[in-house]
Amino acid sequence: MKSPIGRDFKHGASGGGAGWRGSRDVRNAFSAGLAIGLVVAGGVFVWAQSELRRMAAAEPVRPVARAQAAPGAGSPGASAAESAEADAQFDFYDRLKNQQVVIPEQEKDARPDLPTSLIDRPGIYVLQPGAYRDAAEAEKLRARLSRLGVEATIQRVAIDADVFHRVRIGPYEDLGQLNAVRAKLRAADIDPQVMRIGD
Repeated sequence: MKSPIGRDFKHGASGGGAGWRGSRDVRNAFSAGLAIGLVVAGGVFVWAQSELRRMAAAEPVRPVARAQAAPGAGSPGASAAESAEADAQFDFYDRLKNQQVVIPEQEKDARPDLPTSLIDRPGIYVLQPGAYRDAAEAEKLRARLSRLGVEATIQRVAIDADVFHRVRIGPYEDLGQLNAVRAKLRAADIDPQVMRIGD
């Protein structure tokens, strides 16, 4: 019994090159199959493109009026199903003409994004109607508030590398006064941020 260690695998079971010829046949068959597949795919692609061009060149289908679609009752060859189909063909569009959809106008003063509840939790509050990087913008808002009779201050705050100019109103401890100022600002389309000091 021969040991597999001394066996020469290089020239082993190939049978003197018979395996090489077999693999060449496999490669030839694969190449032929690939070529046939590419030719078929190309033919399908060309056919699909010609069909798309033909459909694009065809004249678009126009709807036929109801009078033309429904043959007369005495016409030979007019079945009841064809007549019913022709009658129902444009019912949707006829009904749509007679429908009226009323879209209610929104009230000009309705602002659903603004809070409408009053502040009732005791504490000291500050209102902040805006914070700007540009000091001139903050000054414009402060002047606008002054015209409304609301006194505001501008605080310069540095957060990381950014500098902000916060427009602040208050502090208020009287909740009635706080809610009155908020209502005045809301009437002027200004929505201030409410901040409770100590939170």
